[in-house]
Amino acid sequence: TRHSSSPASRGEMSAASSSMRRAVARGLRLSARGGATSCSRPEMLVTRGLSASFSSSAGARSASSPGLFEFRVCSVKPGAMDAYLAACASHAGTRARLEPGFLGAFRTSVGGDVNEITRVIAHADYDARDAAIAAMRADPAWTAFCDSTDPLIAHETSEMFLPATKCLEAVAGDSPSDADAEARWRDFFCSKSEKQKTNPGVFELRAYQLELGYNPIPKLMEHMSKGLPSKLKSDTEKNGLLIGMFYSDVGRLNRFIEVWRYDSAKNHIAAREAARGAIEWRECVGHIAPMVQMFDTK
Repeated sequence: TRHSSSPASRGEMSAASSSMRRAVARGLRLSARGGATSCSRPEMLVTRGLSASFSSSAGARSASSPGLFEFRVCSVKPGAMDAYLAACASHAGTRARLEPGFLGAFRTSVGGDVNEITRVIAHADYDARDAAIAAMRADPAWTAFCDSTDPLIAHETSEMFLPATKCLEAVAGDSPSDADAEARWRDFFCSKSEKQKTNPGVFELRAYQLELGYNPIPKLMEHMSKGLPSKLKSDTEKNGLLIGMFYSDVGRLNRFIEVWRYDSAKNHIAAREAARGAIEWRECVGHIAPMVQMFDTK
């Protein structure tokens, strides 16, 4: 939900109290305006990466919490994208200072609204999100950023996701961080090899909308954890890299998303074609398909 530009609501709508939030099933519809800094500069197949900003640690999550991942989608007015991106770049330091959980921003190139920017932000929990929002609202530099970008934005949405840890565990390598959604993301974007790449690559966001009920998401993750290793193994040329998997907590429920990285659109096609020969993956798709109401990729 877009916030008004009054001082009381600058940068975010007022955060609901913890008790109210829990009473409405944590129905938050808050959004903070974006900035960009560079740890790497991913470009995109569907979403051209604008930037990524990272703190040196994985955040202040408790040992028992896998963390929360906010996907904010901002629709920029036609003709205003260059001005909006320039404002984001000029306030990159402000975002890095106020929102260390900011994981990256991507501009859609094909498969969706080409004036759309998707930001991914990690939070320890909902209270930590509230605290970050409060800090933004009180910061003069953030207020200045909102003043400059408010007229450029048509609308924004915000949805919260939990990491699909079971799926990541099934394909984790030797590093324990491979099964930790936030650490996996940071390890990739801040790796020495990634920062040295002259080609930032393209990224794909795959989204499954499942049928209603308590069981579809657990069933999907169970099937994914069995079939996903064969899909990755089939990609012998390592054309695709799995960045993350998540399922919705607030927003469109029973929604499951994957984020992949490729060197090019050609590599994306090659990875998909290779997966069609993976028997366990084909069986996985056969089990999942009856539960899926809609599937899209961008």
